[in-house]
Amino acid sequence: MREYDAGETAYIEIETRDKYDDLVDPSSVTIDIFDTNGNKVSTGSAARKGTGNYFYTYTIPATAVSASTYTAKATVINSSDFVTIKRARFKVRR
Repeated sequence: MREYDAGETAYIEIETRDKYDDLVDPSSVTIDIFDTNGNKVSTGSAARKGTGNYFYTYTIPATAVSASTYTAKATVINSSDFVTIKRARFKVRR
């Protein structure tokens, strides 16, 4: 699990692939960030870095409690036939 300092920017990377494992661009990639208590603290669209590669940045509050864990949920929607939900976690350093 990646660790960041309070006030630092977390960098979340997402890869999107089709059923043949080829990198593809979906219709949308939405990121939701949840705090330790499950409260949604951020939401937005991931930026495209290249075919099938996306990223999202989230600045951890300067007041974040050390050792708290955040969960990033990526919802990937492809106009043809699939929705993929991916999760990743990161935490605030002690």
